[in-house]
Amino acid sequence: MSDGNEEQFEGQRLEHAANLFDLRRIIGGLFVVLGALLTVMGLFESQKEIDKAAGVNINLYAGLGMLVVGALFLLWAFARPLGTELRMAEEEEEPEGPEPAAAPAGVSSE
Repeated sequence: MSDGNEEQFEGQRLEHAANLFDLRRIIGGLFVVLGALLTVMGLFESQKEIDKAAGVNINLYAGLGMLVVGALFLLWAFARPLGTELRMAEEEEEPEGPEPAAAPAGVSSE
């Protein structure tokens, strides 16, 4: 393999690793799983349990809220992947090359 291909492969590998361990995906996934569990529990809640919570089916509402928050986290993570953001930030930090220095005031550049 040439050096260019190796660097490109290494960059893709690092980008994939960054996306794999993106906390937005992990947190979003946990919110979705726990939200789904609470939603199912809320759907099959007895009236006695609802009355204990001041007449509010709190498991259902909390579960639906967690599903929405989890979906937003996952949407954010997939819409703006961490690997792409890191690559763009790295490109911004790299200098484009030295700029020629201007001659001081009063000095002619003959």
